[in-house]
Amino acid sequence: MTDRLGSYWLGARLDGGGHVIVREAYDESGIRHALGVPCLPDAEARARLATAASAAGRVRSLSVARLTEACLDGSPPYLVSEYVPGPTLRQVVDRHGPYTGDALYRLATAVATALAAAHEAGATHGSLTPDKVILGAEGPRLVGLGWSPGHPPPPTPDTNPHKPDTPSRSPTPTPDTAPRDPTHTPPVRDPRDPRDPRDPTPHAHIATPDHLHEPTPNAAFGQPSAVEPWGPAWDVHAWGRLLIFAAYGSDERLGHGERLDRPLRGLVAAALQRDPERRPSARQLLLSLLDAPQSQQGRLLPPEPVSDPPLGARAEAVYAQLSPAEQDLVPDVFLRLVGLDSDGSDTVVTTPRADLVAGRATDEVTSIDGVLEAYGKEGLLTHDPPPEPHDGEEPPLAGSNSLAITYAALLRAWPRLHEWLDGERDGLAVHRELARATRRWEASGRREAALFRGEPLDRALAWAASGRRRVTLSAGEQTFLDAGLSRVRRRSRRRWTVMAGVLSVVVLLALWQRGAADGRLDQAMAKVAASRAEALRLADPVTARKLSLAAWRLAPIPEARRALTSADSAVDVFADPYAGPRSLHAISDDGSRLAALNEGTLRVYDIPTRRQLTQTAGPVQSVRAMAWSPDGHTLALVGVDRSYLWDTASGNGIGPPFGRGLGAPGEQSAWFSPGGGLLFAAARLSGERWAWDLRARRATFAGEYAVVGPGDRVALVFAGKRSEIRHRTPQPPRPPNSPPPQTPAPRPSHARGEDQAMRAPDPEQPLTPSPESASSPLRRPPPIPWQKPSPAPWLDRMPWEYTTFAPDGERVAIAEENGIQIYDLDGVPTRSTRLRPSPGHLRFSPDGQLLVSTDSDRVRVWRVHDGNGAPVADRAVPTTGVDRAVQATFTGDGRSVRVLAGRGTVLTIELEHGPTPRDHAAYICSHYGALSPQEWSQHLPELPHRNTC
Repeated sequence: MTDRLGSYWLGARLDGGGHVIVREAYDESGIRHALGVPCLPDAEARARLATAASAAGRVRSLSVARLTEACLDGSPPYLVSEYVPGPTLRQVVDRHGPYTGDALYRLATAVATALAAAHEAGATHGSLTPDKVILGAEGPRLVGLGWSPGHPPPPTPDTNPHKPDTPSRSPTPTPDTAPRDPTHTPPVRDPRDPRDPRDPTPHAHIATPDHLHEPTPNAAFGQPSAVEPWGPAWDVHAWGRLLIFAAYGSDERLGHGERLDRPLRGLVAAALQRDPERRPSARQLLLSLLDAPQSQQGRLLPPEPVSDPPLGARAEAVYAQLSPAEQDLVPDVFLRLVGLDSDGSDTVVTTPRADLVAGRATDEVTSIDGVLEAYGKEGLLTHDPPPEPHDGEEPPLAGSNSLAITYAALLRAWPRLHEWLDGERDGLAVHRELARATRRWEASGRREAALFRGEPLDRALAWAASGRRRVTLSAGEQTFLDAGLSRVRRRSRRRWTVMAGVLSVVVLLALWQRGAADGRLDQAMAKVAASRAEALRLADPVTARKLSLAAWRLAPIPEARRALTSADSAVDVFADPYAGPRSLHAISDDGSRLAALNEGTLRVYDIPTRRQLTQTAGPVQSVRAMAWSPDGHTLALVGVDRSYLWDTASGNGIGPPFGRGLGAPGEQSAWFSPGGGLLFAAARLSGERWAWDLRARRATFAGEYAVVGPGDRVALVFAGKRSEIRHRTPQPPRPPNSPPPQTPAPRPSHARGEDQAMRAPDPEQPLTPSPESASSPLRRPPPIPWQKPSPAPWLDRMPWEYTTFAPDGERVAIAEENGIQIYDLDGVPTRSTRLRPSPGHLRFSPDGQLLVSTDSDRVRVWRVHDGNGAPVADRAVPTTGVDRAVQATFTGDGRSVRVLAGRGTVLTIELEHGPTPRDHAAYICSHYGALSPQEWSQHLPELPHRNTC
């Protein structure tokens, strides 16, 4: 098979053999299907299959996988049906053992329901086996309907030896002497039943003697013999065989004894009648089963959760587990494994690993190898070793094994890759040409003759400048293009030297030629500068604006104009100068301070002024997450085993350990309650979560999922239908200058443990670490009690981690799968329409008028009372990786949002947009200035510095 069949992209093979080859397949939109290619020996078989497929297309039942397309005129012919995730009945029985009791009734009812619906539509399955029943999350589903062409009409009555009115030409064989027909099912009896096994009474006992199962599973449930008419009766017979398999299992699990109770045993015996005309119909079986109470006990579900993710979900799960550096290189890796066929359509290509790492720095090579290993382990990339050398040939170089995308269906099944392809498709051929030329240039010792020139150079420069979105040029490819540009400049200068001193007319001509060459160079570099500005805009919009201005000053080409006038709501950026791949960062609630932990050193920056305010040594143990207190003075650090507090304004170091830590890996986070009295921490992947009462100095909300409101006065506790709302008991006002509440006898300093960590005498006062030394006693104020909770069943199935209180404490915003809704505390929605799309973490502005939401790489802001639900800001931000979440907070004036993204980058996004500048170049000069000489040498090293303002 090729990459595609019709409009479907092919994935893994699903079946274990037979007359139909079944493959996982995806359409252009990425929806998963099951695609079968039948073996049709002649036109008659093709016609029979067309009839069967037409009948199957009329079946409408939730118990049957729907046949969606039949293309039988092509070569090869194929059929497409709905994909049902889950294990087959055979797999479940082989892994977990036979079914018993009520489960057998539910299975029998589900399959009989599917057969009755098929037969009423005029369809016959014809190949019902344990492999054709899928135990999905919604119950058993019948697959493969309409995929079997049936068999030719049976012999005429005069030649049919099994017709009752036709005398047999030989003595009737006994069960012991009859030849084994792989498609014939012998009658079976209970060894305790003295009746003749050929007795066709509908209540014959069913048992499983050793001769019950045929030599192979497919034979036992195979196609009907030519002596039995093709039709619903065979499906009923196969239904009986299916129930025997479900009750007794495969050959290895066979055992004597009755496992079917009397009512079900009678139905199975009736279905296994030799004479098709004496078998009940599927509808009669269904009606009999529905009369049994055991069939009404709910759906039959698989014994364990269904884990059958599509290709795209598998690829995305691998992507989420990669480090940020590896994620940045995933587009490069996959796009270099995709080419275009002769029709200009996408196709997978084989690429040597050496091509992927050529010209890369050591850290990039390590990251690429990490990507290849992760996707190879998941089976999404195939590593083919190099061929063995023949006699006299040089052995292949290390790392020269070839790589390819295992399944072409990934090009449509993975939305992220599909999006990358849509943005890069036109340039894939140019890039492959550039990559090959770079390798030839490197192999020739970087000879000038191997450089691009003329049209190939112009085409490569145009693609590198404006035709690529996700492909990053390797260092070797960038050097190759830079060498080509330098060659153009040298040749233009040499031309000017040779022509100097000739007659004036020739001098004028040389001047024109030099100007034309330099003009082409400036245009090419303007494209390069504009492209680099666009690539930089996501993480550094300020430098991107300066670079776009430089592109415009070099040459006012369309690409430079687009970069110059590109609208961007991000107006400022601050980046931690010490940030590394393992750094931790936290932004204060008012967006003014950034805490950074890198290589054991804690630093605090003032974001508006870009000044470092203070620093201290971090804790000895590894820190999992950090969080600022609401007042912006105290920083909490959650380690592996314990947690710490640091009063950033005191000039002291971090306080002693207290409470718990986060030992589980994954996306880890910490946060204070709005009133500052509680510290929460959670590890998303493992589900580990805890809350610590900083005033009472003890754990709280043990084993509960709670979201606390303003002033720590109200809390939502999520517990399914037993969810509840808790309010704190109001405390009487304390007389002025009265001491804080104390415990009668504080413990000695050597036994205090976590009690040494902090002292917060008043719930209404900011949290500060204890100024006393470890030898001075601490006072523990009594906890503020909660009132009797009120039930809140409306919180059932609501995601606690995507819930936040409004500042008034009377409303909550919840990001559900179908959008963001704002509820009163009685569960009544306040918006007529939901805010979409629905990313994860939410935060209200201080006045409650705005709502910001963040996911791993995007931030959106809505006006709460805006009826149309359109965001006032929607911007991509640098990805934070799998262990971090984007943090967003409103500035004090509520006019901007500061977003903490990857690598300690803080973007300031303006919410109130002014009028569009009439002169974009002048606007950039007045607000941001030009590229400094240092910035110019970093981003445009090919050209000498120019002052663009």
